[in-house]
Amino acid sequence: MFDGFNTKINADIKLKEPKGGIRFGTDALLLADFALDSCKKGRAIDLGTGSGVIPLLMLASGCKCDFTGLELQEEYADIARQNSVENGFSDRFNVICGNAENYRSIFESGRADFVITNPPYMRMNCGKSNESLPLAIARREISGGASLFCETAAWALKSGGSFFAVYRPDRLANLICSMKNNGIEPKRLRAVFPSYDKKPSLVLIEGRKDGGEGLVYENNLYIYTDETHTVQTDEMQAIYRRFDGRNEEPR
Repeated sequence: MFDGFNTKINADIKLKEPKGGIRFGTDALLLADFALDSCKKGRAIDLGTGSGVIPLLMLASGCKCDFTGLELQEEYADIARQNSVENGFSDRFNVICGNAENYRSIFESGRADFVITNPPYMRMNCGKSNESLPLAIARREISGGASLFCETAAWALKSGGSFFAVYRPDRLANLICSMKNNGIEPKRLRAVFPSYDKKPSLVLIEGRKDGGEGLVYENNLYIYTDETHTVQTDEMQAIYRRFDGRNEEPR
C-alpha cells in the first residue's frame, strides 16, 4: 500500500507524493504556466521530474508534447510513472530513473524541442542540516545543480530549442552563467514576488540553444495582494484557473 500523500492538484490531476520529500508547490505551478504557451507540441524533457507534476499539469492543460522525465531518486521515479498511468498520460509521459551526469547515454543529442527544469536551488553546505535525504537531494546540489542541468539541456536540445527553469533570485547569476557557458542564450525573464511589499522569491527564465543576444524582462508577477498572504492577485488566480479543468476559482 502506498505510504504517502494523495494530493488533488486540480479537477483533472491526482498526485501521489512520498513522505519526507518536496511536495507540489508554487514554483512548479508557475514554471508550468511560464512554459505552457511555448510548448505546443514536440519532444520535451523534464529534468528532476520528482512526482511528475510539471508534465502532468501541462498535458492536462492541452500541451501536445511527448514528455520524458528524468529523476535521480528511484522512489520518485516509480511514483511519477504511477502518476502518469493513473492520470491517463502513460502514452505521452515516460519516466527514466537516472543521474543527469550520464546524460550522453540517457538522451539522444539534439532531438528535444524543449527542456524544463525546477533544479535544486541551494548549495550543499547552506541552510538547515536536519532534512531527510530525499528532501536534501531535491533542494541541494548534492547530485548536480544548474551547471549540470544546463549542460544536459544543451546536449539534448536541438538548435533553436527552448530551455525553461525556475530558480532563486540570489543565485540568478549562477544560472545565467551556466546557460551561456553551454550555448543557451537567455531570452525571457520574469521575477515572482510573494506580495507588493516583499523582495522577489523566484525567477522564471527561458533560454534558446544557439540563440542570438536579446533578453526580454517581463512584468513582475505578484502572488498575494496583502502582507498576510491571504488574498491572491487576479493574475495568480487566473494561473490557478488555467490549470483547473473546471475553470473554477481556486480553493
